[in-house]
Amino acid sequence: MSIRLADNSLGDADYYEKKQYAGFLPRLLVTAIDLLVLLIVGTVLWIPFAILIISGAIDGDPSGCFWLLYLTAIWVYLAPVKRSDFGSIGFKLLGIRLVNAKGGKPSLLTMTMRMTMWMFGPFSPVLDLLWLGADTEQQSLRDCYLSTYLVKRNSVPIGRAPIHLTQYYATGFTLSYPRVSRPKGAASQSDSTESKQ
Repeated sequence: MSIRLADNSLGDADYYEKKQYAGFLPRLLVTAIDLLVLLIVGTVLWIPFAILIISGAIDGDPSGCFWLLYLTAIWVYLAPVKRSDFGSIGFKLLGIRLVNAKGGKPSLLTMTMRMTMWMFGPFSPVLDLLWLGADTEQQSLRDCYLSTYLVKRNSVPIGRAPIHLTQYYATGFTLSYPRVSRPKGAASQSDSTESKQ
């Protein structure tokens, strides 16, 4: 007699009804809104430097100080603010929030990694967003690797299941990342719940 043991070494994670995940359009709108906010922040931060240059109060090039200040502001907005209860302005306007696999707030390290993966790769922002169409949990690639989910603000998990490594083969690449393994019938249960309401 053989006993089959399940590998739960990666722990477990929450999963939600499919309609509770933020899809392509909400993510695109959040990105556009937050980029506009950061552009406005950059403009506001540059105004004092411009005034000092015009008035002759400084002689040298202040761009080094400006970029240090601006990059700090970008990090504050995309990491601590975005993970807070308020969220970014894009999150607030579209009524969504970012959660980790356990349904809590992602750590500052996770948020920093999420921001740097968006800015510097290894995936392009276009591929990152296009991946949503193929993903069962509506995660972008960076969310897959960081185990974060964009869900509606008031959404509640419908269950918890083990995390397993999932492999995808695409365009010559083998992608492997942690994925919650919904129990069989969990998708159909959530669909039937929607139809009853």
